[in-house]
Amino acid sequence: MTWGIDLTSVARSDLVGLGPDLDDAVTDVLMTWLAEGPPREGGRTVMDILFYEVPVADDYLLAYAVDDGRRRVAVLWIRSRPGMR
Repeated sequence: MTWGIDLTSVARSDLVGLGPDLDDAVTDVLMTWLAEGPPREGGRTVMDILFYEVPVADDYLLAYAVDDGRRRVAVLWIRSRPGMR
């Protein structure tokens, strides 16, 4: 069974203008999650929402929340890593 991946409107707008290399890097990360699901290391809770961040293309962080029961991942945002840009 595969995992579903949804991008929030914020994540979609974050991708605009970041270039094809970042688009490809994000796609590569998300494709690895389809079979096994996303990693769950270093989670943080803000306003009762548990989310995780993973580095993408060295300069960016991709934030996501996981719904294990529905096997869904919601990509919340993509931001420059602090101190990288």
